[in-house]
Amino acid sequence: MKQERSSILNWVITAVILGVVIISGIDTNFSPSEFLDPGNVKAMSRFTGGLWPPETSAVFLNNVFKLLLETVEISIVATVLAILFALPLSLFAMRPRGEEYSRKVSGSALWSFRWALYYLSRGFLALLRGVPELMWALVFVVAVGLGPFPGVLALMAHGTGILGKLYAEMFESVDQRLVEMARVGGMDDLKLLVMTRIPITLPMFLSYTIFRWECNMRSATLLGFVGAGGIGTQLMISMKLFMYQEVSTLIIAIFILVVLVELIGQYLRTRILDQNRPINANTLG
Repeated sequence: MKQERSSILNWVITAVILGVVIISGIDTNFSPSEFLDPGNVKAMSRFTGGLWPPETSAVFLNNVFKLLLETVEISIVATVLAILFALPLSLFAMRPRGEEYSRKVSGSALWSFRWALYYLSRGFLALLRGVPELMWALVFVVAVGLGPFPGVLALMAHGTGILGKLYAEMFESVDQRLVEMARVGGMDDLKLLVMTRIPITLPMFLSYTIFRWECNMRSATLLGFVGAGGIGTQLMISMKLFMYQEVSTLIIAIFILVVLVELIGQYLRTRILDQNRPINANTLG
């Protein structure tokens, strides 16, 4: 009987999901036949035809290289700043726990303040990551003007929200017995972070951080559409001027950059895992 109810519930859930997908497709005017419309086919042919051959003049390629370098620099600075802001925020965003700590402050104003700080920091991190990078870029372009600086601030704000939540949940996963032993030894929250939580979670910490840098790298290529620096600025200008040969070169350059960043990130993560892999009997041969 119980198995029959579970089977019926699974069918109901499947039907609901299918219904949501169909309704969403209808509301968004999804129509594969639009690709076969003669007018659309002609427009796409004109666009793709204009992409070849790519622009290869020395002046333009030199400008593309400078913009690619600026894009990489935006992502690096933004990621470092996000780490610096996310680490202290992650301390406050960790759920208060631990029997020893609870007995020490339970019922006191400090305990209530700690919980208030937890919810405030969680809410602040949710706000930071809830606003897309492009929206942050628009805000900072208005605040500080055009150029790479608002791009750095936009990626930093969004990255702080992402990394702060990831770090907090990662540090919460540390064996609580180790945390209590360190706390009994006289460590405060900052020393616990530096000497216990980060060393234990170091491979995951570095993996999350490198992945966030990869995401910032890809996002930085788009921030130029709102005037926040990087190669996206030139891409937007070339698109508006219908300089499709330049667009082709820029797309190829962005693709190469993203692939290189992906390979670097994969290499660094592999090195981290190899250096932190536990030794066992099979490894020793």
